[in-house]
Amino acid sequence: MESAPTRTVFYAVLNMGLGHATRSLPLIREFLRRRWDVFVGSSGRSLIFLRQEVPEARFVELPDYGIEYSDRGVGLARLMTRVPELLRIIARERRIVEELLLEDEIDLVVSDHRYGCYCDTVPSFFISHQLQLIAPPLLRPVEFVGRGFHRWFHRRYRHVIVPDTANGREGLISGRLSRVRTDEGRYHFPGILSSISRRADVEEDIDLLVSISGPEPQRSALEEIVRRQIADVPGRRVVALGLPESTQVENPESDLEIYHHLDRGRMEELFNRSRLIAARSGYSTLMELAETGKKALFIPTPGQTEQLYLARRFQRMGWFHAVRQQELDLARDAEIADRYPGFPRRLATAETIERLFPLLTGVLPA
Repeated sequence: MESAPTRTVFYAVLNMGLGHATRSLPLIREFLRRRWDVFVGSSGRSLIFLRQEVPEARFVELPDYGIEYSDRGVGLARLMTRVPELLRIIARERRIVEELLLEDEIDLVVSDHRYGCYCDTVPSFFISHQLQLIAPPLLRPVEFVGRGFHRWFHRRYRHVIVPDTANGREGLISGRLSRVRTDEGRYHFPGILSSISRRADVEEDIDLLVSISGPEPQRSALEEIVRRQIADVPGRRVVALGLPESTQVENPESDLEIYHHLDRGRMEELFNRSRLIAARSGYSTLMELAETGKKALFIPTPGQTEQLYLARRFQRMGWFHAVRQQELDLARDAEIADRYPGFPRRLATAETIERLFPLLTGVLPA
């Protein structure tokens, strides 16, 4: 007879592509493994994805932040005009969390980049690698505005968890995205969080895995380009479209498979079987590459300055090749990317979990 859950956690996840949902999976699964009762709050495709991956959890739909991307990305000026609306959405999710805490006895709150998911009377933790915004060069002087926005909300939480390994005042992977003052004890760098693990005994029989992700319409824009160019890439190829609402599989050629969605187990298998990964330079993808040691071609989302910064950073370091979406030649760029070595060292999510849970549970009464 299984023992009943002894603790309850409310785990909130931002819906911005699937990156926040995938990196949250290791922690959510660890809570479940430890017999916690888990409430998961999210929206959109992330909510669909998490319902599929951890059906044993309970779910709450939160309001979507609704960050909109045009065909040229999202401009900082446009983002600034939406701040009042964003604050109203944050206030709404805060009310939902407060109501949930009144209905159920919640012991712990963990928020993956949802600003309003905290409680004054329950230990609350914020997960983010982006402690400050990256602005275009001409707007660099106003970065302090985004930094102040983040810091104000960070103070609502007991601790801020940066899924990275410390490298001086910033993270090894995240760079200046996670730069903090050395005297700020609120911020912790326990290591990476990847839902994909390395399988050393798997044969690399796939030449290229293309993982398409991110918010619309840029996800669809990249899909259109890849569909047009994938026939020019030699060898065995697999494309994952990042559409958790669909289970369709296409086989347009004998050595080409197109999956509308892959669950994490299947994605882990194909990731490990692939010699080269083509993907967005989203932070969760970077952690998956650090875990598995795979080579990659980065195609940052247009207008998403964080991804552009990370892609350029790793190209300057000589670790990965990156190309703008509008300049992508998949066959050419995959060949170039294969010459780069990837991350010089592997990191392990299992070690992060061991370091992180004492921090999360150490604040709870015995």
